[in-house]
Amino acid sequence: MTNVTPSKSVEWLQLELESGGGASLLLLDCRSHELYESSHIETAINLAIPGLMLRRFRKGSIPIRTIIPNHEDKEKFIRRCKTDTVVLYDECTLDWQQDGGASPSVLGLLLQKLWEDGCKAYYLEDEARSKQCGILVHCLAGISRSVTVTVAYLMQRLNLSLNDAYDFVKRKKSNISPNFNFMGQLLDFERTLGLHSPCDNRSTSEEQLFFTTPTNHNVFQLDRLEST
Repeated sequence: MTNVTPSKSVEWLQLELESGGGASLLLLDCRSHELYESSHIETAINLAIPGLMLRRFRKGSIPIRTIIPNHEDKEKFIRRCKTDTVVLYDECTLDWQQDGGASPSVLGLLLQKLWEDGCKAYYLEDEARSKQCGILVHCLAGISRSVTVTVAYLMQRLNLSLNDAYDFVKRKKSNISPNFNFMGQLLDFERTLGLHSPCDNRSTSEEQLFFTTPTNHNVFQLDRLEST
């Protein structure tokens, strides 16, 4: 295990990309292929691992390059992984090392393998969650684009159906009105997440979430959801 702090901040990454330093960065997006296709950092390589390959990878029987599906990306990884700074991220980076290190996450396994291979590898911090602070989600009017992002986050983070996430946000801000195109994208996202309006929407997480908009100065602490 490396002794170097294995994380990089979002601010650091943004500065690197804006200053041209991104040319020496190798970004590995460890989310599912569907999430990667919907949005990802430009130049990032998708490193989603199918179940069968994951079992073989955990046993150490296959190298990382084997699990990169795209031939061009695989060549890029082989050419640059030992010379560039490697930054990994997924949708739950805060939990990169689970159970006190006894059972690392997929991202944790990738980090360990990269370190063993002599690569300079880091994970991208989920700073808001790690510091338990609120996030301002804003757009011009605070009723469509920002609401769509907030609803999508609640669907993914709390495993809520579109209807439940939408109703929850609407209880906090009654004038929300995402346009039809955004609602269609949220329906597609719901199918991607495999959500089917569960009867019990209680979150098992103890973390506190916050919601606010630029149309007022209030910050609402999200209540723990009760069974419906």
